Amino acid sequence: MSNKLLCKGECGNIATYKGWCRTKWISGNKFCVSCPIIEKNRGKAISKYRIKEAKLGKNPMQNPEICAKNHSPKRNKNVANTLHNLGKLGLLPQQIESKRLKNKRRKNVSKALAKLWEEGKHPRQLETIDERKKRLSKVSRTLTQRIKDGIVETPWPIKNVKYKGIRMRSNWEKIIAKLLEKKGFIWKYENLVISYFDTERDREANTIPDFYLPEINTIIEVKGRWIESQRTKDKIYAIKNQGFNVILIGEKEMDMLKKDPNLISNLIRGIKQ
Repeated sequence: MSNKLLCKGECGNIATYKGWCRTKWISGNKFCVSCPIIEKNRGKAISKYRIKEAKLGKNPMQNPEICAKNHSPKRNKNVANTLHNLGKLGLLPQQIESKRLKNKRRKNVSKALAKLWEEGKHPRQLETIDERKKRLSKVSRTLTQRIKDGIVETPWPIKNVKYKGIRMRSNWEKIIAKLLEKKGFIWKYENLVISYFDTERDREANTIPDFYLPEINTIIEVKGRWIESQRTKDKIYAIKNQGFNVILIGEKEMDMLKKDPNLISNLIRGIKQ
């Protein structure tokens, strides 16, 4: 029989430090337990709290009491100074993280938002096109003014991808717009709001497709790495179900188009009329 003690968390693993299998950090006599069972229970407790806040129409990160406790002026100042120093070096935490950590962060954010959305839709899902444009325009103007006034400094240029006066969300979308223009296709940008059923969150939601080609009733969606996500599949199913043709542009398709721009015509001709 082994003399090794098992973890106090009853996870079945061998205890390695003061009766626990894993620790996040150790500082003097203090330490943070990272046992799988403890982490699972902690996650459940946080989720229950967030769902409770969501039912009341609140967001834990916007709760004044929590912010006053966890986001003290001193803490905020230290964070600001850290980011400011990284900015001087042309670096930010998300710019130097590995691809693995980046994907992990995005998944965690998606899970957290899914929990908040369990009891009601996110306000931005209910926005009209005009309301969305107005919000984005206001955010852009505010950030630009704060930078001019010296209140905020940023080591990266403000995202301002424009094509023929239209503000787009990425350089990829600008590339597609140029290709469509060059090939003589008439297109409209983010002019439709389409309802779809989000199976991940078990609710109705809205999506605003990237490009609409009215002459051939075709929608082009530039999805990048999200092309295989369940939410993308739900959106495409709804778009097709409402009678539109659909062309999905992912990383693979963009690489092909950059090498041979004429392929845009082949993609459009290949859709089912």
